[in-house]
Amino acid sequence: MFSEVVTRYVDEALAQQRRVGLSRGSRSLPEAMQDRSIPPLGDSVGWKAIPTTISDADLDALESEAGLEFPPLYRDFLRYRHFVGLTETGVRFERHISDEWQAKLRELYSYSREYILDVGLLPFGSECYTDAGQACFDTRFRLPDGDCPVVFWDHEWVGTPKEIGALFSSSRKMFECLYMFAANDLNFIYHDPTYDDDALLPRKRELLAQFLAIDPEGAGGPARDYWTAWGV
Repeated sequence: MFSEVVTRYVDEALAQQRRVGLSRGSRSLPEAMQDRSIPPLGDSVGWKAIPTTISDADLDALESEAGLEFPPLYRDFLRYRHFVGLTETGVRFERHISDEWQAKLRELYSYSREYILDVGLLPFGSECYTDAGQACFDTRFRLPDGDCPVVFWDHEWVGTPKEIGALFSSSRKMFECLYMFAANDLNFIYHDPTYDDDALLPRKRELLAQFLAIDPEGAGGPARDYWTAWGV
């Protein structure tokens, strides 16, 4: 069985991908992940998530290579579904394609390893608002249940207090917050008065307040400046 906090987020994020028309990918996708019910467009084809065949032994081997243990909920996340992309806000998960997921994670682990993996930061994707660098679990501060805070590593601030920025207090709170974002097609994190309807601002602010309240010790605490910096 998989944790409900993981499956609820992934299922909602996948549903949102279809609602907003983001369920297309490369023709090189494995046949099992191609969705023929979605008409091809140019060089892209429809894609669908599929159950993984990833085992605990597969993840144990990857942990051994990384030298760091995965948070338990992240193990559930990796073992639940293969996907091309999920709803992004703050974090962009690494593509989880059935025939390349291990290679993609190994590549992620090798990037600036001396600043990231070797100091206890376990990367799982990237920060997506400023493209600062990798989104990571901070294993230096394990919680009693094995979970970890979620942070991002900023390559432009190496060696300074700004090198590591807070995002969420744990992976559990991350999945809870991201579920709320996926369940609302209105982007309540970002607002550009040049292009966005200012009449939506009150609703965006209401939703942002709810988002921050889900994680008062992370998104609504040390990471509050990050989440409130995008015009809302």
